[in-house]
Amino acid sequence: MMRHLVANPCEDACGEITTDRTVEGAPVYRCPGCDSEWIELHERTAPADKPAAKDAR
Repeated sequence: MMRHLVANPCEDACGEITTDRTVEGAPVYRCPGCDSEWIELHERTAPADKPAAKDAR
């Protein structure tokens, strides 16, 4: 399973390039055809940030 970080319509050159970035410990992948970016959820090594608590006023 993956989580898209940037999702663009693909331009005909689908592929996968590993970038030098990480999110939650997982490498960020990029498609050279459309510049979409994603991570593979099973590659995460750090927990996701918890959502900010809403102020209950």
